[in-house]
Amino acid sequence: MITNITLYHVQLPMKFTFKTAKGEVGVRDTFIVRLEDEAGYVGYGECVAFVDPFYTKETVASCWDTLCTRYLPNLLGQETTTTLPQQWLMEGMPMTVASVENALLHLQCHHLGVNTVEYVLQQSLLSTVSTGIVIGDVPLDTLVDAVSGYVSQGCQRIKLKVSPKDGYERVQRVRSAYPDLMLAVDANQSYTYEDVDKVRAFQGFHLACIEEPFQIQSLKMYHQYKSTHEWDITTPICLDESILGYDDLVYAHTHGLLDVLNVKVGRLGGLRETAKVIQYCRDHGIQYWIGSMVESSISKWMHVQLAALGDSYMPGDLSDSLRYFERDLTRPPIISTIKNCSTERLSQFVEVPNGAGLGVDVDIEALEAYCIHKKLWHL
Repeated sequence: MITNITLYHVQLPMKFTFKTAKGEVGVRDTFIVRLEDEAGYVGYGECVAFVDPFYTKETVASCWDTLCTRYLPNLLGQETTTTLPQQWLMEGMPMTVASVENALLHLQCHHLGVNTVEYVLQQSLLSTVSTGIVIGDVPLDTLVDAVSGYVSQGCQRIKLKVSPKDGYERVQRVRSAYPDLMLAVDANQSYTYEDVDKVRAFQGFHLACIEEPFQIQSLKMYHQYKSTHEWDITTPICLDESILGYDDLVYAHTHGLLDVLNVKVGRLGGLRETAKVIQYCRDHGIQYWIGSMVESSISKWMHVQLAALGDSYMPGDLSDSLRYFERDLTRPPIISTIKNCSTERLSQFVEVPNGAGLGVDVDIEALEAYCIHKKLWHL
């Protein structure tokens, strides 16, 4: 039975301001859900919504309200084996739902003594995964140097944030410097449908994918526009924030709207929904890879573990915790290791934890230190 619930509002100062075409983050506000049962077993989940609705419509304010007034009070006194109402996923707040479901799953698996990702996905994990880096909207004259620094450390894949302002020039500079580098771009829906020529121009750079190029008001409108226009875009199209759950993926695939999917547990509504999405991708030949939400390691370790399933399209956005934060919320934080693959090339990878539940320990001291407000429920 769930006897104690704590909701932490945490603010993690970032080492740099992360900029995209839609917004920027200098301090990462996030919520941590802690569930405890009568035997003392604990589970944690993270709500990865942002302060402003630039990514999806969920925000820190809307998530806090829903968690405090509806979701968490309804869990108190429930059995740890309970499942969340399917109706919650129909309410358009997948990141809020994911924080509760992931905490509940980690609690259940902590009790069972099994790793949550292995348990839900019914698959063992690889021992290591390769790292990938996403580079935000940094000044153009510093871009190649930034890429060079990560490549020299063995990073296997670079993703650039781009926009109509200078996206082509950004990719051109990096591709000229690194002709063979695995390179992807993310436009965060910054191109209009009238910018098709600009998006098409990227295909000469042999990119792994173009993520969310167009301003998609809805998948239905996106399909209607695409079906009446000849785009002739050969670079794989990756969808991220347009896919908020299993049903969205089925619609996008059925109507030919994507080639690749960026998988994020929070955006998809929790680990169970993520497992359904991954299985659909496997069954229908859709390439997928594992993203990240500039999140704490409480959430990001799950993404590392999902990347360790072994069939990701490319290395995910899974770099070190210390790239973003002075101190993260787990012990250990996410730490990469560099090794020699050959006399000419280095490889950077992360060792994958597969202990019970989350697989690592939450750093309670860090959680309390960065907490600006919390709310408790107990029997």
